[in-house]
Amino acid sequence: MAAVPRRAERLRRIAWKLSEQYGLPRGGELEAEIDDYSRPKKWVLRWRDGPTVTQARRAAGKLDKEALEDVDFRREYSDMAYAVAAIRCLREGDPGQDAFAASVSLYGARRLLDTTKNPGPSDDRERHMAVRLVANSARQSSVYGDGDAICREATQKGLSPLLRGEDAPPLTPIELLTDRYASGRASALWMYRLTPMTALEAFAAVQADDKASSEHVAAALTLLPELHAALDAAAASLQARFPPETG
Repeated sequence: MAAVPRRAERLRRIAWKLSEQYGLPRGGELEAEIDDYSRPKKWVLRWRDGPTVTQARRAAGKLDKEALEDVDFRREYSDMAYAVAAIRCLREGDPGQDAFAASVSLYGARRLLDTTKNPGPSDDRERHMAVRLVANSARQSSVYGDGDAICREATQKGLSPLLRGEDAPPLTPIELLTDRYASGRASALWMYRLTPMTALEAFAAVQADDKASSEHVAAALTLLPELHAALDAAAASLQARFPPETG
């Protein structure tokens, strides 16, 4: 390690200031420590979630550039962060990919997290799903490191099971109908990626079901404005194919 006057004191001050600046909670705050496994030994600034490495490095450089010479920045992730990343990786996957092959790897989750500032849930619905995913994955034993069991659980079970149960947030009408009527590839897209059926498909499914519950009938009727708008747009598109009338 390069000789820097009072390096330990200065690095710990940087860590404290950045932890305050980014509002990092206890247990996830920045810490300055020596990595005994590196050769030669070197100082490391380590934290959980919060700012990206690029953000932390830039902010630290404004505080004390000299003390940071040869210092590594290492960002770790909480189980909740891995769960959020797994959910987003599945939801934002390639639409052209086979629905039955939808998956998220630890590498893919980390790649997303590495560029995401404060990788927590964006709303109550995503928070509910992430909490359920972490709890479900706890039943598995992770072999390859933190986050692996979470990614495997998401890949194996998909996302729609995370929205079932008494305490689950309510489904939208189209989601409710998709959960009931989707089959084949549409069912796989819903299970793994939460991709709903089209309004026309969902409405037709309820219409064809003589035993549809009042809940599903009511959900189908809420789709009428969307269906009318889609049909009007389609009719206008077809009408535009006619050559303009000449006087």
